[in-house]
Amino acid sequence: MYDLLIRGARVVDGTGAPEITADVAVVGDRVVAVGTGLSHEAERVLEAAGLHLAPGFIDAHTHSDLALLADPRAASKTHQGVTTEVIGNCGSSAGPVASSAAADLQAELALLGLELNWRSLGDYLARLRQTGAAVNVVPLVGHNTVRAAAMGLEPGRPTPAQQAAMERLVETAMDEGARGLSSGLYYPPGFFADTDEVVGLATVAARHGGVYASHIRSESDAVVAAVEEAIEVGVRAGLPVEIAHVKVSGYRNWDQIDRVIETLDRARHRGAEVGCDQYPYAASSTWLAAMLPYWAQTGTGAQIATRLAQPDVRARLHQDQADDPAGWENRSGVRDAAQILVVSCHARPEAVGRTLADLAQEEGTAPLEAACDLLVACQGQVGCVWFSQQPAVVRRLLQLPMVAIGSDASAVAPDGILGRQATHPRAYGTFARVLSHYVRTEPTLSLPEAIRRMTSLPAGRFGLVDRGVIRPGAWADLVVLDAAQVSDEATFTEPHRFPRGITHVIVNGCPVIDQGRHTGARPGRIL
Repeated sequence: MYDLLIRGARVVDGTGAPEITADVAVVGDRVVAVGTGLSHEAERVLEAAGLHLAPGFIDAHTHSDLALLADPRAASKTHQGVTTEVIGNCGSSAGPVASSAAADLQAELALLGLELNWRSLGDYLARLRQTGAAVNVVPLVGHNTVRAAAMGLEPGRPTPAQQAAMERLVETAMDEGARGLSSGLYYPPGFFADTDEVVGLATVAARHGGVYASHIRSESDAVVAAVEEAIEVGVRAGLPVEIAHVKVSGYRNWDQIDRVIETLDRARHRGAEVGCDQYPYAASSTWLAAMLPYWAQTGTGAQIATRLAQPDVRARLHQDQADDPAGWENRSGVRDAAQILVVSCHARPEAVGRTLADLAQEEGTAPLEAACDLLVACQGQVGCVWFSQQPAVVRRLLQLPMVAIGSDASAVAPDGILGRQATHPRAYGTFARVLSHYVRTEPTLSLPEAIRRMTSLPAGRFGLVDRGVIRPGAWADLVVLDAAQVSDEATFTEPHRFPRGITHVIVNGCPVIDQGRHTGARPGRIL
């Protein structure tokens, strides 16, 4: 007897092949049969005539490390069909934890009502297993986290002993289950590292069959050189490269898209294993402090706040902004403060949903002063959306066949502790938006190709065997959707809205979304 029989679905199997009409049978956590007229008895029969059945979506780039402990439902992800999340991105992972870097992690956890009771990545994964989650998890170990653990948050090149210590930490994390190394060379302390430092750590990950996923050093004026650096790391270390949330940021830089594509194509033609992931929006999201010069970003959030409270430091920042407007514009990627939207600010909730320009005007001050005031009030923990990209460039990048889909978002929910702040709509809408906007409304990808970008492409990139496809023997991660109706509903002003048209989501054979409702099940596994 089958546990589940999905009957008469339009099956898009994840490989990019045309859809077929078929029945799909599940026993336990595996697909056991795909065909027409499957006649075995089943514990449950799901009639899916007219609906599409796809492999569960694999979110190739997420930041749900802590959110999954706070709310294991992963509601914003599961409701859009995500069954697997790749965590530990942009150089930041939940472990190893040591040195002054633990302070920022403790501050983030406190906002989620959690305590820090682990030190290694393995300890964190053990806690996640104990808690359980609705989604599967693919962990990466972060370079910034490792650097902070071995060297603290200060600038400087590592000594040979410090480099060796970092490499040992990566080795341990890979032994504990990490699938690769991530870097965030745009963020502290990663922006202090040179290429050789990263190559040394990536070489350790390569020995374990890992991948190197990089938030590259620049996504604006130096984007081409930053892409080249990521490729160099992969070639020298001997492992595949994943360029995170590939984009060109800042209106002065949008015309560099041709050079970015040429750089990627040339590297792949030479045999380099290079891929990318992308979210389908023309706005990014990151910490407000990222707009500041490197010297002002150094240290923990509390140290940044203390620094910015000093009048002489603010005077220095104003002078720096006047002397180097291009540098400030390139870090932020926006024309002006009207394109910076505050989405999280726990100590100043009235600022959420307002632009930095609006706040400055209300306070009768300069946008830089308003930004510093927020950062001081929130001990550096201020999240913003930055409207820094061009829709035409987003579309061109999406057309590249090596681009997988990744939300670059943490799992959130409209209710509970994860619903207290605003968020980027990509947390709820990434996969639905690709299917609605870039398959139906503004045809850029076929449905089978869009599904491939969400399933077998990231599965292959992260070494996930028998996932991302529908075939006998594959894991039963499945999504039932109405391709004619699926749409993203989340907006920048109302981000906490689930998409429409995704009716059932099954993780390892267990229903997590059933007729559009979350079941509360936690069948996810550490992969």
